[in-house]
Amino acid sequence: MKKFKIALALATALTSVQALEFGTMGSQAFGMGGVGVAIKHSPWGLYYNPALMAADDGFKVGLHVGFQSKNDNFFSLFNIDQKDPANLIQSKLEDLTKNSSIRLTNQDGAVIQLPDFGIGVLAVGSFINISANGSARLVLPTGGIQNGNLQDAKLLADYSLLSLLEIPVGYALEFDTGIGDFSFGVTAKYMNLSGVNGSFAIQNGSNAMDAFKNMMKFDIGGGDSNFGLDLGLSYEIADCFTMGVVGKYLNSPTFNTKNGSYTIAPQARAGVALDLDWFMLGMDVDATANKDLSNENFKTQMIGLGTAFDFEWIALRGGIATDLQHTDDMIFSLGLGITFLDIGVQFGKKTSPLNGIQMPDYFALQVGAGFSF
Repeated sequence: MKKFKIALALATALTSVQALEFGTMGSQAFGMGGVGVAIKHSPWGLYYNPALMAADDGFKVGLHVGFQSKNDNFFSLFNIDQKDPANLIQSKLEDLTKNSSIRLTNQDGAVIQLPDFGIGVLAVGSFINISANGSARLVLPTGGIQNGNLQDAKLLADYSLLSLLEIPVGYALEFDTGIGDFSFGVTAKYMNLSGVNGSFAIQNGSNAMDAFKNMMKFDIGGGDSNFGLDLGLSYEIADCFTMGVVGKYLNSPTFNTKNGSYTIAPQARAGVALDLDWFMLGMDVDATANKDLSNENFKTQMIGLGTAFDFEWIALRGGIATDLQHTDDMIFSLGLGITFLDIGVQFGKKTSPLNGIQMPDYFALQVGAGFSF
């Protein structure tokens, strides 16, 4: 039983890789449900759609720090039945037989867009995405547990950690026509991917503490570098209405690390936006499903709708989004901007109980700053 208790503690501390989603960079998009492909009054055109840099060609600076978590049956490991503590171990056994996982992501970025000097618009930035995920499942022997005997039970666990660094340089140019303004943009980016992943099983005769020590010796070095290519297009029928489309990682960059080979599949997203200076309404949708770096069978495909009220000193934002590949949850976004400082929060409709308190399975927090002139 002692080994089982060690394994139970270990199951709550595992980490592994998260899907490479399109991501949410920048306060405005974060507060509007991830909408950004056609939002031209934002410093983050370099990230969402490089064509937007020419559609709104002022000098811009943006900073972003964001954290998010997503759990699947993870909170159940911490629930304690106060009414019947004698059945605590049995209830934990039942919880562990379900696949339990948690995903943690840190996404940070900085961007500087230079004004148009008559030869187009240039921008440079730095984006980093650190993703972690852990999962564990207890496999019981045939016939289940008899009298608390765990001799033939086995705990299966997977873990990994991934860090993706991007240094993008973007260029965009606008063309005025009689039927509207067209903008084209291209982004070339240096990329470095590094990380670690692994799996192990704990069963009778194995030492759980040794497995934990080996896992904590991970080395995220041994990464690989490559280059990525993004192309974007925007079309303004009028100053207040913009349509945009972007393709990211069009060259399918591949990274051969010491932990395996990873390929980032191309991503495509389209969006529309209505911008009336003080009021904004936008929608984005992933045209393609985005594949997980370590499991091609796991995909995400987001659609988001957001609005913003921007006044001279304060901005209020709200949005809603869902994953078309996993429609069992809805994500709500709220954002507040005061002068150049912004904060935002996202949370999922789907919740799980944690000792009587309903907690959202998805939660994200963001702080940032930005200005333009």
